[in-house]
Amino acid sequence: MPEITNADTIKAWSDVPRELIEQFGEDGDATRRYLLNPIIFELLGNVKDKLILDAGCGQGYLARQFARRGAIVTGIEPAQAWYNHAAQKELAEPLGITYRQEDLSIAQIGLDTFDYVIANMVLMDIPAYLPSLRNCIAALKPRGGLLIALLHPCFEESGAEWQKKGYVEVREYFREHEVKQTYGYFIHRSLSTYLNDLIREGCTLQKIIEPRLDEAVTQEHHYERYWKNFPS
Repeated sequence: MPEITNADTIKAWSDVPRELIEQFGEDGDATRRYLLNPIIFELLGNVKDKLILDAGCGQGYLARQFARRGAIVTGIEPAQAWYNHAAQKELAEPLGITYRQEDLSIAQIGLDTFDYVIANMVLMDIPAYLPSLRNCIAALKPRGGLLIALLHPCFEESGAEWQKKGYVEVREYFREHEVKQTYGYFIHRSLSTYLNDLIREGCTLQKIIEPRLDEAVTQEHHYERYWKNFPS
């Protein structure tokens, strides 16, 4: 089990420099822009007037994209620097988004509230992940949709390592443990942990997608790892 706490990870993510958060942009980083965003918007379809919770919204790029598509959006983000950026963007360009600075594992979200809950590259960053998952599920309306995007547990090694070595190492797959990043941590858990927890919590799995880049995008940005070789 990881030795770090939610407070540890929140503090670590709060120390990210402002300029790095600003560089994240209105479409997210390259992984989100090319791999995740197209799938998220395709799966959800028309979100006009839908109530959406962006659980762990970071600097709010996805919340803003949903709001521009007509959704009624709430974003929850615990890390101070990321929350500040999201809140300031809403003040400068109001889209009707409600941002809340809370730890997802203990947040009082409300029952049966949202049509969709999105946890986009979030749950693997939370040591107390199961209470967070339960909060997300409880917040859904009956027959609401939960969409989760995660680092693939088999291929967590960074893109920089792939560029140096040309392969990905898999180590200690079955042991849950924290992995230090430049800023913050993520928690390695097996894919079966996530899937079985979703089933135990009463969810019905409808689709599992291992995203793959288009060849044209791969060639333009030299992301060969995400085309021929591995999902993200």
